Amino acid sequence: MRIAYIITGMGLGGAEIVTVDIANRAAWLGNDVLIIYLTGENIHKERLEGIKTIGLRMSKTPWGFLKGFFKALSIVRNFRPDVVHGQMFHANIFARILRIFCRFGKLICTEHSNNIESGLRMKIYRLTDFLSDFNSNVSKTAVNHFIEKKAFGFTKSRAVYDGIDLSKFTPDPSARKRVRKENGISADEFLFLNVGRLVKAKDQHNLIAAFSEMFNLYGKKVRLMIAGEGQLLDELKNFAAEKKLGDSVLFLGGQSKVQDYYNACDCFVLSSAWEGFGMVIVEAMACGAPVIATDAGGCGEIIGNTDFIVPVRDSKALFEKMKYVYELAEQDRKEIGDVNTKNAVNYDINSIVRQWIEIYKS
Repeated sequence: MRIAYIITGMGLGGAEIVTVDIANRAAWLGNDVLIIYLTGENIHKERLEGIKTIGLRMSKTPWGFLKGFFKALSIVRNFRPDVVHGQMFHANIFARILRIFCRFGKLICTEHSNNIESGLRMKIYRLTDFLSDFNSNVSKTAVNHFIEKKAFGFTKSRAVYDGIDLSKFTPDPSARKRVRKENGISADEFLFLNVGRLVKAKDQHNLIAAFSEMFNLYGKKVRLMIAGEGQLLDELKNFAAEKKLGDSVLFLGGQSKVQDYYNACDCFVLSSAWEGFGMVIVEAMACGAPVIATDAGGCGEIIGNTDFIVPVRDSKALFEKMKYVYELAEQDRKEIGDVNTKNAVNYDINSIVRQWIEIYKS
C-alpha cells in the first residue's frame, strides 16, 4: 500500500512526533510511505528510517501557496497513493483542495485538538467535509465537539488516540536517583513535574499559582520542575519570583531525555487550559508516576480516573488535588503509579498503527 502523509510542519509538536512514529512503523510493515510537509524545516531527519520526506517551503503569500500547491500536485500524481492522510488544519484543507485537482485513493483528515482557534476554521471544515473519506481526532471529546459543530460528518468520524513508543518510557529507579542528585533534590523532598511548551495553552501560570499554595503550606519539602521551552519563559519566571518561590521552582528548558524526569518526580501535573491528546500524560503514566490533569481535551479519557482530574483554570482545585497526592502514603502513590503503567499500554504506538492500517484498508 502507498501512503502519503501531509502535515503542516515537521517541528517539535506532538502531532509531528506521532506522525513520524506512525510513518516509520507503517514502512516497517512493508508499505511505501511518503511524508509531505508544508512549511519550515524537518528536525526529524535522524528519526525517519528511509522514508522519503519532501518539504514544500510554502510562504504566506498567494504565490507561495500556488508554488507549493503545484509542487505537491506533481509529487502526489507521481506517487499515486492509495491513502493520503492529512494531519492538522492547514494540511487537511490543503489535501482536500489537492483532491479536487488530482485523483488518488482515500483521504483521511486528522485533527489533534478540539480547540482549532476559530469558528472560521470549523466552517471551512464543514464546507469541505465532502472531500474526505474519514475524519478523526485524538479523543472522543474532540470528535463529538467537531460533530456537534457539523465540521465532521457523523458517519465517517471517530477517535483514534495518539500512540507512544513505550520502549522509551519505563520505570527506572536509577534515573530517579541521578536526576534528583544532579538538581539538588533530596530523597525526602516531594517533586512535582510539568512537561510542555511554555505557551498559553499549557497554562503553567495556573500550576505555579497552585504550587505557591503548596509551598506556603509545606515550605521546602516540596519542589516543582517545569521542562519545556516557549515564549512565556520570562513571564513565568517573573510570576514565580512574585510568589517568592525561589529555587523551589526549577525551569529546565527543553530536555531530550524527558523520561528520566518522569521517573524522578513524585507526581506529574498537567495544568493545560486546552489540550489535544495530552501525550505527556501517557509518557508519565508509563514511567509509573501518579498523574493530575485538568479536564482539557482527552486528558480525562487517558487517565480514566476522575479523582485525578480538576477543572481548567482553577488553581485552588489544582492545589487541593496536589495536596491530596502529597499527603498519600508512599505505598498508595506507588500503587497508583503501577496502575498507570498498566493503563499506558492502551496507547502503545504499535497498537495505534495497527488501528490505522485497518482503517486504511477498510
